[in-house]
Amino acid sequence: MNHENILDSSKSLLVVIDIQDPLLKVIHEGDRMVANSIKLIETAKIFDIPILVPLQYAARLGDITQPIADAVGFEKRFDKMTFSCFGSADFETVLKEAQRTQIILCGIETHVCVNQTAHDLLARGYNVHIAKDATSSRKESDWETGIEKMRDSGCVICSTEMAIFELVKDSSRPEFKRILPIVK
Repeated sequence: MNHENILDSSKSLLVVIDIQDPLLKVIHEGDRMVANSIKLIETAKIFDIPILVPLQYAARLGDITQPIADAVGFEKRFDKMTFSCFGSADFETVLKEAQRTQIILCGIETHVCVNQTAHDLLARGYNVHIAKDATSSRKESDWETGIEKMRDSGCVICSTEMAIFELVKDSSRPEFKRILPIVK
Protein backbone atom coordinates (compact mmCIF):
# COMPACT_ATOMS: atom_id res chain seq x y z
CA MET A 1 0.00 0.00 0.00
CA ASN A 2 1.27 3.46 -0.86
CA HIS A 3 1.02 5.43 2.37
CA GLU A 4 1.10 8.68 0.42
CA ASN A 5 -2.38 7.71 -0.78
CA ILE A 6 -3.69 8.26 2.75
CA LEU A 7 -3.61 11.89 3.87
CA ASP A 8 -1.45 12.89 6.82
CA SER A 9 -2.10 16.30 8.40
CA SER A 10 1.63 16.87 8.98
CA LYS A 11 2.35 16.41 5.25
CA SER A 12 -0.73 18.08 3.74
CA LEU A 13 -1.45 21.45 2.18
CA LEU A 14 -4.83 22.65 0.82
CA VAL A 15 -5.16 24.64 -2.41
CA VAL A 16 -8.53 26.36 -2.97
CA ILE A 17 -8.62 27.23 -6.68
CA ASP A 18 -10.52 30.13 -8.31
CA ILE A 19 -13.83 30.05 -6.39
CA GLN A 20 -14.81 33.51 -7.64
CA ASP A 21 -18.39 34.72 -8.16
CA PRO A 22 -18.29 35.34 -11.94
CA LEU A 23 -17.06 31.77 -12.45
CA LEU A 24 -19.24 30.27 -9.74
CA LYS A 25 -22.48 31.55 -11.27
CA VAL A 26 -22.28 29.01 -14.10
CA ILE A 27 -20.74 26.04 -12.26
CA HIS A 28 -22.49 22.65 -12.12
CA GLU A 29 -23.62 22.04 -8.52
CA GLY A 30 -21.73 25.11 -7.35
CA ASP A 31 -23.41 25.11 -3.92
CA ARG A 32 -22.18 21.57 -3.28
CA MET A 33 -18.66 22.47 -4.36
CA VAL A 34 -18.57 25.59 -2.13
CA ALA A 35 -20.00 23.74 0.91
CA ASN A 36 -17.44 20.94 0.60
CA SER A 37 -14.57 23.36 0.01
CA ILE A 38 -15.56 25.15 3.23
CA LYS A 39 -15.49 21.80 5.08
CA LEU A 40 -11.94 21.24 3.83
CA ILE A 41 -10.91 24.76 4.84
CA GLU A 42 -12.37 24.35 8.33
CA THR A 43 -10.62 21.00 8.74
CA ALA A 44 -7.32 22.42 7.49
CA LYS A 45 -7.53 25.15 10.12
CA ILE A 46 -8.11 22.61 12.91
CA PHE A 47 -4.95 20.75 11.88
CA ASP A 48 -2.87 23.85 11.05
CA ILE A 49 -2.63 22.73 7.44
CA PRO A 50 -1.44 25.58 5.18
CA ILE A 51 -4.09 26.93 2.82
CA LEU A 52 -3.19 28.59 -0.50
CA VAL A 53 -5.80 30.55 -2.44
CA PRO A 54 -5.03 31.25 -6.10
CA LEU A 55 -7.32 33.59 -8.04
CA GLN A 56 -7.86 33.70 -11.78
CA TYR A 57 -7.30 37.24 -13.09
CA ALA A 58 -8.48 38.93 -9.87
CA ALA A 59 -8.53 42.41 -11.45
CA ARG A 60 -11.40 41.25 -13.66
CA LEU A 61 -12.99 38.37 -11.75
CA GLY A 62 -12.56 39.71 -8.21
CA ASP A 63 -11.73 38.02 -4.93
CA ILE A 64 -12.98 34.62 -3.81
CA THR A 65 -16.70 34.34 -3.13
CA GLN A 66 -17.73 35.63 0.29
CA PRO A 67 -18.55 32.28 1.95
CA ILE A 68 -15.08 31.00 1.03
CA ALA A 69 -13.47 34.30 2.11
CA ASP A 70 -15.24 34.04 5.48
CA ALA A 71 -13.97 30.47 5.95
CA VAL A 72 -10.42 31.16 4.75
CA GLY A 73 -9.87 34.42 6.60
CA PHE A 74 -6.57 36.07 5.81
CA GLU A 75 -4.79 33.20 4.11
CA LYS A 76 -2.43 34.20 1.32
CA ARG A 77 -4.06 34.77 -2.06
CA PHE A 78 -2.22 34.54 -5.37
CA ASP A 79 -3.28 36.25 -8.57
CA LYS A 80 -2.63 34.35 -11.77
CA MET A 81 -3.33 34.70 -15.46
CA THR A 82 -2.38 31.14 -16.38
CA PHE A 83 -4.76 28.29 -15.74
CA SER A 84 -2.22 26.39 -13.64
CA CYS A 85 -1.52 27.89 -10.24
CA PHE A 86 2.15 27.64 -11.15
CA GLY A 87 1.68 30.75 -13.28
CA SER A 88 2.15 32.65 -10.02
CA ALA A 89 5.80 32.72 -8.93
CA ASP A 90 4.62 33.60 -5.40
CA PHE A 91 2.44 30.47 -5.33
CA GLU A 92 5.36 28.24 -6.24
CA THR A 93 7.63 29.92 -3.68
CA VAL A 94 5.14 29.58 -0.81
CA LEU A 95 4.38 25.99 -1.82
CA LYS A 96 8.08 25.06 -1.66
CA GLU A 97 8.56 26.89 1.65
CA ALA A 98 5.68 24.94 3.22
CA GLN A 99 7.64 21.70 2.74
CA ARG A 100 4.50 19.59 2.39
CA THR A 101 4.35 16.57 0.07
CA GLN A 102 0.60 15.93 -0.07
CA ILE A 103 -1.48 18.55 -1.84
CA ILE A 104 -5.28 18.55 -1.57
CA LEU A 105 -7.02 20.39 -4.40
CA CYS A 106 -10.53 21.82 -4.47
CA GLY A 107 -12.17 24.51 -6.59
CA ILE A 108 -13.00 25.26 -10.21
CA GLU A 109 -12.86 24.44 -13.02
CA THR A 110 -11.97 20.77 -12.65
CA HIS A 111 -11.01 20.23 -16.29
CA VAL A 112 -9.05 23.47 -16.62
CA CYS A 113 -7.33 25.10 -13.62
CA VAL A 114 -7.58 22.16 -11.21
CA ASN A 115 -6.41 19.74 -13.91
CA GLN A 116 -3.46 21.84 -15.08
CA THR A 117 -2.38 22.58 -11.49
CA ALA A 118 -2.63 18.87 -10.61
CA HIS A 119 -0.43 17.92 -13.55
CA ASP A 120 2.16 20.57 -12.68
CA LEU A 121 2.18 19.30 -9.08
CA LEU A 122 2.67 15.71 -10.26
CA ALA A 123 5.53 16.80 -12.52
CA ARG A 124 7.24 18.35 -9.46
CA GLY A 125 6.89 15.16 -7.42
CA TYR A 126 3.95 16.04 -5.18
CA ASN A 127 1.31 13.52 -4.13
CA VAL A 128 -1.94 15.08 -5.34
CA HIS A 129 -5.36 14.42 -3.81
CA ILE A 130 -8.46 15.70 -5.58
CA ALA A 131 -11.54 16.16 -3.42
CA LYS A 132 -13.97 15.24 -6.20
CA ASP A 133 -17.07 16.64 -4.50
CA ALA A 134 -15.24 19.90 -3.73
CA THR A 135 -14.49 20.53 -7.42
CA SER A 136 -16.71 21.25 -10.39
CA SER A 137 -16.94 22.68 -13.91
CA ARG A 138 -19.58 24.45 -15.95
CA LYS A 139 -20.59 21.15 -17.55
CA GLU A 140 -20.95 17.92 -15.59
CA SER A 141 -19.24 16.03 -18.43
CA ASP A 142 -16.15 18.29 -18.20
CA TRP A 143 -16.04 17.79 -14.41
CA GLU A 144 -16.17 13.99 -14.81
CA THR A 145 -13.62 13.99 -17.65
CA GLY A 146 -11.25 16.17 -15.62
CA ILE A 147 -11.50 13.78 -12.66
CA GLU A 148 -10.87 10.77 -14.93
CA LYS A 149 -7.81 12.36 -16.54
CA MET A 150 -6.29 13.32 -13.19
CA ARG A 151 -6.92 9.81 -11.82
CA ASP A 152 -5.33 8.27 -14.92
CA SER A 153 -2.32 10.57 -14.47
CA GLY A 154 -1.71 9.49 -10.88
CA CYS A 155 -3.80 11.76 -8.68
CA VAL A 156 -5.64 10.24 -5.74
CA ILE A 157 -9.38 10.89 -6.04
CA CYS A 158 -11.25 11.19 -2.76
CA SER A 159 -14.37 12.73 -1.30
CA THR A 160 -14.38 15.62 1.14
CA GLU A 161 -15.44 13.39 4.01
CA MET A 162 -12.83 10.78 3.12
CA ALA A 163 -10.13 13.45 3.24
CA ILE A 164 -11.37 14.77 6.58
CA PHE A 165 -11.39 11.34 8.23
CA GLU A 166 -7.97 10.49 6.81
CA LEU A 167 -6.60 13.69 8.33
CA VAL A 168 -8.10 12.95 11.77
CA LYS A 169 -7.23 9.20 11.62
CA ASP A 170 -8.34 8.37 15.18
CA SER A 171 -11.53 9.10 17.12
CA SER A 172 -9.51 9.45 20.32
CA ARG A 173 -7.65 12.48 18.96
CA PRO A 174 -8.80 15.80 20.45
CA GLU A 175 -9.44 17.14 16.92
CA PHE A 176 -12.09 14.47 16.34
CA LYS A 177 -14.72 16.28 18.38
CA ARG A 178 -13.92 19.49 16.52
CA ILE A 179 -14.50 17.89 13.11
CA LEU A 180 -17.83 16.28 14.03
CA PRO A 181 -19.85 19.45 13.38
CA ILE A 182 -18.10 19.78 10.02
CA VAL A 183 -19.13 16.32 8.80
CA LYS A 184 -22.68 16.34 10.22
